Amino acid sequence: MTTHAHRHEHERPQAAVVRDPICAMTVDPNADKPTYEHDGHVYRFCNPGCRDKFAAAPEDYIEATCPVSGKTVARASARHVAKHAGQRFYFYSARCQEKFEEDPAAYVKDLPEPEPVPEGTLYTCPMCPEIVREEPSDCPSCGMALEPMGVPAADQGPNPELVDFTRRFWIGSALTVPVLALAMGPMLGLPLREWIGGTIAAWTELVLATPVVLWSGWPFFVRGVKSVINRSLNMFTLIAMGVGAAYAFSVVATIAPGIFPSGFRDASGHVGVYYEAAAVIVVLVLLGQVLELRARERTGDA
Repeated sequence: MTTHAHRHEHERPQAAVVRDPICAMTVDPNADKPTYEHDGHVYRFCNPGCRDKFAAAPEDYIEATCPVSGKTVARASARHVAKHAGQRFYFYSARCQEKFEEDPAAYVKDLPEPEPVPEGTLYTCPMCPEIVREEPSDCPSCGMALEPMGVPAADQGPNPELVDFTRRFWIGSALTVPVLALAMGPMLGLPLREWIGGTIAAWTELVLATPVVLWSGWPFFVRGVKSVINRSLNMFTLIAMGVGAAYAFSVVATIAPGIFPSGFRDASGHVGVYYEAAAVIVVLVLLGQVLELRARERTGDA
């Protein structure tokens, strides 16, 4: 492509963007969507709830300030929008958005608290929409956390489940790595158990794996128990049973190895433990939950 052609393509005018100034969703101006006229401008919305919120205080939602350049951006026609820590930010240019996404902390200071969920809000499961409750809880069918109905994602603040699971995942991962190294080291040419002794290795794994299973994996045990109580078995039932069995067996094998018959012992006389299996399962399931929650959050932003 020649320089002239490239410049011509770069300067080609772009189609106008029409956004809901409340939730930032793009709106088809030809679609039959709610509208509201203010100061001679017609604003378009994705649903009546956003329109009513705008009508109550239009001046609060007409403009935003780019956190990078400091320039004013019209929310209803902004081309560049991103979400961070549960809040939306509008940018003057694509470069401003790129700089923000490279280091959000450098531009985000003294964020206002997100608006509380309106009183009387009902909660539903994104996977089981027939489940509706009056307060936050877990879905009795699939175990996922219920989400508020009819509240734009931008107003909910950071997803508390995503924040919690992300923290559990990183702490669990840090503790699982040495457990995995002790258990699988010999297969990689690192006989760590032989160097420190099987008994010390088992107790070390116990100390490291316990917070992974009982803290990082605690939400899965809670959901597993609820699935049994509600007679609606799901994947958390299997996770709780599998992780619980592996961890409980290993704890007994570490604390009271003498109660096991010779058939349970290896050539060195030690009873095998499965701390690494329990810890790895917890971490991998947490990873899956984090990825799913992030995907759902991005879908809600679209």
